[in-house]
Amino acid sequence: MILILILKLDSRIPSNKIISLLNAVFGIKISDGEIYGILKQLSEAFGDYYEELVIKIKEALVKNIDETSWRIDGKNYWLWIFINKEIALYIVRKKRSSKVPIEILGNQKGKTIIDDRFSAYNELAKVSGCEQQICWAHLLRNSKDLAKHYKEAKYIHKRMKYIYKKAKEGEKKEKLLHWIDLIAERNYHGTEVPKFVKSVFKNHRENLFLFVDNPEIDSTNNRAESGLRPVVIIRKISNGSRSENGAKVTGKLLSVLQSMKLQQVNPFTEMMGLLQKAK
Repeated sequence: MILILILKLDSRIPSNKIISLLNAVFGIKISDGEIYGILKQLSEAFGDYYEELVIKIKEALVKNIDETSWRIDGKNYWLWIFINKEIALYIVRKKRSSKVPIEILGNQKGKTIIDDRFSAYNELAKVSGCEQQICWAHLLRNSKDLAKHYKEAKYIHKRMKYIYKKAKEGEKKEKLLHWIDLIAERNYHGTEVPKFVKSVFKNHRENLFLFVDNPEIDSTNNRAESGLRPVVIIRKISNGSRSENGAKVTGKLLSVLQSMKLQQVNPFTEMMGLLQKAK
């Protein structure tokens, strides 16, 4: 059962190839429906472990958040990731609104999230009381794209690269913010450049350099993006889930598997232990 889980969600092998493999190597004949049944049984057996992950990610002082598209029976859904150094929690929901992270995390006063400036996370910060660290990888990509179309944005992108470099080198936050304010004070034309400047350098001014004072806070959201890569591959192979229950099973098992890998333990051995406890 655990081998099937690992083949399906870690090696990302399609069900039809798992069926052929089991038959060729072990002489085991199994159907696609039985594979789903096995995964469902495992998700139930790992239920307590999964609930612990939910609690731990809520309590984590720092966490990264991101989301990617998912399909259920051909319809558009969203798969969310909440991740830190030890926990990866995957949740599939129909909406891409702030209601999802607010529901999952609840009160986050005194805690920090790293995100890509998506509006849902801005609302999460307001409602939950958490602090935000805006992803600098996204900011630099955004400013680079802007610079391709607007001449005055070239200055912004160049300055942002310099400021981020100095921030990583340990420059004091006061000086970094002073440089940010100098960019914000300039006059810009059109709509796109002023819109970017207002969003980043004014609305998110206090969310740019939390990582300078706290080494536990990432300056980018790369951790969440890396956590979503296996999901993207699975989505390409399987085209998502056939039902909401199937998506729920996938989310739970991915959470268990990826969390174990983050904790650098052997997933097979750990899952065997969980199954023995479940008995």
